[in-house]
Amino acid sequence: MGALLAQAGGSSLADWDPVIYLVGGYLAIVAALLVFGRASDHPSALGRFVLRAPNALQHVTGIPGWAAATVGTALYGLLIAGQGFYSDVAWHIALGRDDELFTAPHTGIFIGLVMIFGAALLGIAFASLAKIETPIRAGALRIPWSTVPLALLGGAAVLGFPLDEGWHAQYGIDVTMWSPTHMLMILGASFTGVAGWLVLADARVSPRTTRWATGAHVLAGWLTLQGLAASQGEFAFGVPQFQQVFHPILVCLAAGFAIVAIRLVLGPFYALAITGVTALLEAGNLLNFGGDDGPVDTRHGGVYVVSALAVELVARVLGTERRLRFALASGLAVGTVGLASEWAWNTRAYQPWETALLPEALIFGAAAAVAAAVLGAAFGSAVGREPAHRLPRWSLVAATVVLLAVVALPMPRQTGDVSAEMTLERATAAPGTAYVNLTLTPADAADDAKWFQAVNWQGGGLVLADMEEVGPGRFRSEAPVAISGKGKTLVRLHRGDELMAFPVRLPADPEIGEPEIPAIDRSGAFAGEKAFLMREAETGDAWYAALIYVLLAGVAVAWMAAFAVASQRVRRTDRPARVRAGTEQEYAAVR
Repeated sequence: MGALLAQAGGSSLADWDPVIYLVGGYLAIVAALLVFGRASDHPSALGRFVLRAPNALQHVTGIPGWAAATVGTALYGLLIAGQGFYSDVAWHIALGRDDELFTAPHTGIFIGLVMIFGAALLGIAFASLAKIETPIRAGALRIPWSTVPLALLGGAAVLGFPLDEGWHAQYGIDVTMWSPTHMLMILGASFTGVAGWLVLADARVSPRTTRWATGAHVLAGWLTLQGLAASQGEFAFGVPQFQQVFHPILVCLAAGFAIVAIRLVLGPFYALAITGVTALLEAGNLLNFGGDDGPVDTRHGGVYVVSALAVELVARVLGTERRLRFALASGLAVGTVGLASEWAWNTRAYQPWETALLPEALIFGAAAAVAAAVLGAAFGSAVGREPAHRLPRWSLVAATVVLLAVVALPMPRQTGDVSAEMTLERATAAPGTAYVNLTLTPADAADDAKWFQAVNWQGGGLVLADMEEVGPGRFRSEAPVAISGKGKTLVRLHRGDELMAFPVRLPADPEIGEPEIPAIDRSGAFAGEKAFLMREAETGDAWYAALIYVLLAGVAVAWMAAFAVASQRVRRTDRPARVRAGTEQEYAAVR
């Protein structure tokens, strides 16, 4: 592993400094709040001391202390978990398996997820100590409705960490982002921005009261968009293991939900400004969590600027009062004009978008955008504390069903009947590498392929080389790929719902009892990708997988129910909350 780390651009992925600095920064902020916060009149000494922190936040920001502490802790935890997550994905692509559980990326993920869960508990604790009037009471506990979905998100995400270890023990170390236990953690973090936004609404913090309030809403909106884009990491790192149509689906889903919600809550041009800044950060490679010297760059799957502009135009032309009409028109704009702009952006993706994605990318993408826009409009109405009747209930049910369908339908991954004759052409200018030549049977097997690439990964970095047709049924890699060292080299073919691979060279792996597949000329059939991409996978007990899938489904239902109920309750709570933080005061509802 040491040799691999040295090969991996200075081993930035194993660097503990980001985790240490981020955690240290949070502790320094907490210490400053406790030192400079004003005392309260709580009857206990501990209560007076603890309430110094929310009192200081309230004094500086004008946001109720319990809400400021909850949102701040949750979003800071999301930052730490996000840094660890992107570094961990890069680790597995560049280096393969990790030998220890608590690597620097894993530690960052775990600490961040604990902070997200802890943020909900912190909000409940501060609300209880300050004696805020909340609809949910349990003895001395005062529980704001908005902390319920946040607690479920964080709690399930933290639970995913030990469940993931159990998954690996049963089925081997997988190197895919979209395993069920990984998604339990990823999605728990992805919706933290949404939950944090709901906390602001629950505390009746209007984006138009103070600059701090505006900034908090803008940050929550931006992290809602970025969180929904996190699942695109499957494609952002260049080794996706699911159908490519998921890429436009996820881009349209994130844009439809987040941009519509941002437009409704923050008003004109905010969505355009947020996406514009994000695009500039991406252009400057400032969103690459792996670090500038990392072995694998993150290439974000969407820039969303045109989608934001399209939604702004819809709002200008049609208005936002007729909420369902606005949502449907905005979703259609995102799924057509916005998708076209993302297509242009992704012609330079690791797996470029080609015409082979049509028409399913347009159909599924537009459906996802429209459904997500309807749900985004409902959420935006909740954050804006608007009447529930602005959107008919049937539209929300229909949107949910459509989203579930567009995610479920492309899930199957088949293996086609394709064979190949491979010859290797050694690259004299680069020892240890070769051009890959393949003659396919049938000759038209790669016609309308979504991708057809030679891939070398887990040897310290990532190399992708498109297979170029040089004659009927004959292909040659556009660049040489490694045929020695610790990396795995294979040719990947994706057509329709089929994802298959032909091995070029895989090193011996004594830890899992796998022999070397040498880099020699050979003939054979393409096989399912999992045999090569997840070579470490094992066949474990079926009951554990069934348990995890049932648990994941149950958690997803609990998340949806918690957000739906909390959104309704937050919207209906019109009476200002009374707070005891030094002196009792009321926060008037500001629209």
